[in-house]
Amino acid sequence: MSRNDVFEYIVDGTSGLVPGDVSGKVLIAGVCSKGQVGKIYYLGKRSDLSGLLGAGPLVDRLQDVFTACGQDATVLAVPVSGSPAGYIGELEHTGTGPDASTSGIAAGNADVVILVTDAGAPGVAKAKVSKDGGTSFDATAVVPANGQITIDDTGVTVVLGEGDLVKDDSYSFVVRSAIGPILKVGPGPDVTVSGTVTRAAQVVLQIVKSGIRNVGQYRLSTDGGDNYSPYRTIPIDGYITVDDTGVVITCPAEAYTVGTEYRFDLLAPVPTISSVIDSLSLPLERVDPEFVHVCGPSDSVDWVALGSLADDLWNRHRPTFFTCESRLPQDGEDLNDWVTALKAERDGVAHRFVSVCTAFGEITNRTGASDLRNAGGLLVGRILEVPVQRDIGRVKDQGISALKLPDSYEESMQVELENAGFVTATIYAGLEAAYWGDACTLAEDTSDYQFLEILRVVFKAVRLLRIQALKSLKDEAGDPILGADASGLAYLRSNLENALDTMTKAKPKELAGYVIAIPDGQDIVNNGVAVESELIGIPIIKKIKLFANYVYAGSKFDPRLAA
Repeated sequence: MSRNDVFEYIVDGTSGLVPGDVSGKVLIAGVCSKGQVGKIYYLGKRSDLSGLLGAGPLVDRLQDVFTACGQDATVLAVPVSGSPAGYIGELEHTGTGPDASTSGIAAGNADVVILVTDAGAPGVAKAKVSKDGGTSFDATAVVPANGQITIDDTGVTVVLGEGDLVKDDSYSFVVRSAIGPILKVGPGPDVTVSGTVTRAAQVVLQIVKSGIRNVGQYRLSTDGGDNYSPYRTIPIDGYITVDDTGVVITCPAEAYTVGTEYRFDLLAPVPTISSVIDSLSLPLERVDPEFVHVCGPSDSVDWVALGSLADDLWNRHRPTFFTCESRLPQDGEDLNDWVTALKAERDGVAHRFVSVCTAFGEITNRTGASDLRNAGGLLVGRILEVPVQRDIGRVKDQGISALKLPDSYEESMQVELENAGFVTATIYAGLEAAYWGDACTLAEDTSDYQFLEILRVVFKAVRLLRIQALKSLKDEAGDPILGADASGLAYLRSNLENALDTMTKAKPKELAGYVIAIPDGQDIVNNGVAVESELIGIPIIKKIKLFANYVYAGSKFDPRLAA
């Protein structure tokens, strides 16, 4: 027999508190010059980004995020290992002979032109090669019998297709390494650049006082000439460090002339998709963000891999979407070719949990620096700023003030990219700033989840519903004859409704309404309980049609006289 007394019990889980909301929390992965790969850095608007992470795409995007995000955002950063950037541009063939392809890596800079001078099969035909866009050519030589023409000092080999070469056919493409070619404007000696690039930059070295080392003076820009450093004397050893870019300009011991400029571009280091996923594996075990953003240029292989990772997170009851960035136009590639290339990259790839930002241009961050880059960081900031149900392009929320789109960017290009499922920026007649287009995902046209605002609402609801449903796991269902009114089932439904009430009662509303239904007649013992949740979303006004009709006052068509 138990002892008679007064016993105290705490009844928990009945306060109405609904945990599980991770909206407004992002994990950003990218390359930087400092920081530990795979480590989570918890950041805010006052964080010393350069002190913690140095320089690089990750730091650039974080600056953009904090420029655009709201007051209550949670930003976590994860450094990723990177490799030197570089690219081999698309090969263009002019003529009727065999097509060709390129192979290798971008180890040097060149504007390659191969001109066939004598027709015939490889081993007989002759060609000459230019690495400066056709200004000068090497000596004419027989095309190797294997049809492979190696371009010296570039790391690239051109592989010809089958068939005889045709006289006067040409094959052209560009090769760019992390440190681009140096353009000198004005007299004076040539300079050289060396080092390991840490971040993208458009470098301008301008001589502001004539003279030799320790006499002449210069000023330096890393944003294409928008902002310059103070005047400095050319060092006596000739080495000029280019800010935090990781490169050094070497000036020969000769006289320099005022007004001479040296210009070159730096390409930011890039990660591989395997290094991104490896770096994210441990952080995604320890933190639970609403979404993950990957910094740097991406392609269809990356999108498929990130989609698989999103599927894995979904299967682990952690709905998470991914945002990433498209590449920028390459040298010699106009925006028309760039749009065509992105559309081709999109073909054959579809995933409703992956979104790709194509918007790019001159972006001015909180420090005043202005650089040409993808606007993915600004996109992340806007997502963090707005509630889950809101379109990122709502005009009342103002434009993308930090972004200046390229002058040659046309409305038709934006429409084509948006129709292909990319996130874009656009200009509205009558307004000055750029605005976000639709928050597209790479979903199929038949999917309900073609826009991020739908994905965000559903993911938030699913997370809230799961946590509330767990309260009823292993609970007694009650008398099945009573159907959904059985004690255990009624408790389950009440908790689920409580979860969604947080979204319908939010200011502003995140859901217009919902319906929770527990169908009768279920075999609970063997199959468990199936619950149908219908989420009623809030429509977005994506198009407005204005009709103007003109009538004369006092005529029988005057609507004021109709009464």
